[in-house]
Amino acid sequence: MKYGKSLIGALVGASVLLSTSVMAENHVVNAEVTAFNPLVLKVAPGDTVSWENMNGHIVNTIFTNKDQSKTEYIPEGAKGFTSAMGENFTTEPLTVGGVYLYKCDPHWGAGMGGSIIVGEPTNLEAIAATKPKGALKRLVKKTQKAVK
Repeated sequence: MKYGKSLIGALVGASVLLSTSVMAENHVVNAEVTAFNPLVLKVAPGDTVSWENMNGHIVNTIFTNKDQSKTEYIPEGAKGFTSAMGENFTTEPLTVGGVYLYKCDPHWGAGMGGSIIVGEPTNLEAIAATKPKGALKRLVKKTQKAVK
């Protein structure tokens, strides 16, 4: 009888894991000249995001500051991502809730960036508190507007 209960428990556990991965969605962002469409994307934890039409573009969560230090505007405990130049790219499942800011390295001067909100935007106030400037400030404001 003990073996039967263990087997049932294992089957129930496996079905929960499989149903979660089956329920996850993939969301698509298109690169359009010097803009990502949509600019702000809301997804559920466990979902993935794909970028298409990436000829001449890069997706990167690492921002270089004026002093050449690096900053990632992603939730604590999350993993950032960087695509190769021109690569249609898909993230791993985004499981840590919060805001992920990203940019296109070659077109960041034109403000080509975007944000992904996974679940609740738990880190958005902390990002805004850094007092971003320029294109990053615009991106934060657009993200704040999408949350309201």
